[in-house]
Amino acid sequence: KQWYQRRVAITAGENEADLKAEKIEKADSDDKMKVENGSDDIISEDKKKPKTKTKTVQNPLEVTISKKGFTAKELQEAVERENAMISTDKLIKDRLMAKNAVEEYVYEMRDKLYSKLENFISESDKDVYLAELSKTENWLYDEGENCQKQVYIDKLAELRKVGDRIMTRYTENEGRQGALNLLGTSLVHVRKVLDLIRNKDEKYDHLSEEDIKTLAEKDAEFQGVFNDFCNKATSQKLDEDPLITVAQINLKKKKVPTATLR
Repeated sequence: KQWYQRRVAITAGENEADLKAEKIEKADSDDKMKVENGSDDIISEDKKKPKTKTKTVQNPLEVTISKKGFTAKELQEAVERENAMISTDKLIKDRLMAKNAVEEYVYEMRDKLYSKLENFISESDKDVYLAELSKTENWLYDEGENCQKQVYIDKLAELRKVGDRIMTRYTENEGRQGALNLLGTSLVHVRKVLDLIRNKDEKYDHLSEEDIKTLAEKDAEFQGVFNDFCNKATSQKLDEDPLITVAQINLKKKKVPTATLR
């Protein structure tokens, strides 16, 4: 009997354990189904949910200026101050440009006196002028550091009195021979015409005796001028001012008679 009671108890215990296991398994199954059904419901609900549109609305912003504007007097004073600053800037710029012009001239002339201009100034004059250029250069970085524009203009003009004379000697020497050649060519043409006239070339039958006489006199006159020019050019020293200028030679060439030669 005791064995039977024990067996019944054991069997009852086993049945109770089985029931608990079944309840747990069923609960898990129900939970799983709820989760799955819930996910489907969420997905379905998301699909049904309409898309929202965003609309931007601009509201006017009112700005209130508490400070009053400038008066006419204040505006006029501001304009005057601005004009004064512009004028000051221009004065400074012009002054610096004038100063730079002096400095550049000093460097340029010093270089040329040892190159293309070296034969167009005597050695003694060159020494004096080079000393003046060096003196001016030192002045620029000392007393002449912050001078007025006119002071620099005057200083440059003073240097150019000598420098321009030297440069003129160079340019005249470069152009003198070419100008003489052109004048000489014109005179050769006149002499050829006179020879043709003496030989009774019918091409010049339209010329009167007076025309021919005037042409011969002009030829003699211009030939004398040409010879004088050539003599002066030959005796010209490079370091001296020109005895004749290219402008003088060209002017004589323009006056050579040509109209009556056609």
